[in-house]
Amino acid sequence: MYSNIAAELRLRGDLLLQGQIDALLDSYIFPLPVYLPEQRMLLSGPEEARVVFSLLRHWLLRSGVTSIQPQVLAVELPRAGRFRMWVDWHERIMPSGETRTCSAIYYCRATDLGPRIEMVNYTRLSMPELHQEFEALALSA
Repeated sequence: MYSNIAAELRLRGDLLLQGQIDALLDSYIFPLPVYLPEQRMLLSGPEEARVVFSLLRHWLLRSGVTSIQPQVLAVELPRAGRFRMWVDWHERIMPSGETRTCSAIYYCRATDLGPRIEMVNYTRLSMPELHQEFEALALSA
């Protein structure tokens, strides 16, 4: 299960950077609560999520991120088809080669199509400059 989850997360990171937002949205169940260190958002559907992921992609590319690699720290044993994943996302920035990290806990549901995310709790953001952007989105949702 662990290797399948790691591969699925790598694919999700690639989809985000490539701008394949609609394919990425298939990984989520809506409405999607998203907890950030200083606020929370409720993405009621794919349209709102598309805006958030597009904004995130814009800021990643703007800051020079060329790859996003997940490090799965832990996966909870499923109970009643639900489980949590603790993941660090390592963002490689070029040309410096610097790496920064974003940490999240994903609350998932096992489905026939693979794990789907029902809620996200970001415990550390790699781009604090996005705080105001996300705050504005949260207030408008």
